[in-house]
Amino acid sequence: RSTIADILKDPFYCGTAVSKMYGSYSHKYPRLIMRELFDQCQEVRKGKAKRLQKFASKEFIFRGLLTCQNCGCSMTPELKTKKSGKTFTYYSCTNAKRVCQRIYVPEKNLLEPVYKLLDRFESITEEAQNTLIVELRKSTEAEVTFHKAQVNRIRTEYEQLKQRDDRLLEAYLDQSITKDMYDKKHQEIHDRLQLLEIELSEHRKADYDYQTTVASVISLARRARTIFESSETHEQRAFLNYLLQNPTVKGKKLEYKLRSPFDLVLEMASCVNWLPRLDSNQ
Repeated sequence: RSTIADILKDPFYCGTAVSKMYGSYSHKYPRLIMRELFDQCQEVRKGKAKRLQKFASKEFIFRGLLTCQNCGCSMTPELKTKKSGKTFTYYSCTNAKRVCQRIYVPEKNLLEPVYKLLDRFESITEEAQNTLIVELRKSTEAEVTFHKAQVNRIRTEYEQLKQRDDRLLEAYLDQSITKDMYDKKHQEIHDRLQLLEIELSEHRKADYDYQTTVASVISLARRARTIFESSETHEQRAFLNYLLQNPTVKGKKLEYKLRSPFDLVLEMASCVNWLPRLDSNQ
């Protein structure tokens, strides 16, 4: 397992070597994966804190999403059957660190602030949605322009380096330079080309994201409660994981931060009074 972990953490396979003396630098060997795939892998690795649960036979909405704010341990779900025969879901801290008291929190209590949040999204009108799209696109125009300029710069430098490498090869074939000199200069050019390829892929991805996500995010946000209520339990859990960042339970209260860009949508909508005023309990 440790060997596999070392492989997944090693940027060598996407073109970057690391040494104590020189730090990070592009090596001369062929890349096995793209930089984007390596970065995605690191995000998955960081998410390992969301530990697997032993509830494969039963789905729970908050399974694997909640931690105790007091001690940081997981909140685990369990079913309890009342004398009436009705079954209810409760969550409690595993108390693995032996510092908490066992407090059982009904799932319906944890869902109340979630539904209030989803209602805030659904109260965004279609007119407000269209205005938000326009404003958000305006705010990203400078970013898009910057990325396009960087792409053009990278392409120009890339072509210049390729031409320089061709001339270098011709000089070597004409015996104008030695093999050692050719190898050194060729490696320098190759290293720079690899860095430019990585930089270009990152700018292309950023430009694509700016162009495609704004409208879909707001449209999704406005239909959030409808989507949530019509989904299966495992889909509701995935939806909450997509919406909420680091949800915790303090006592019997659910606390969370909104993930980007949903936090920005509500912030902008609230600033222009498109949504009702928040009450004192928000």
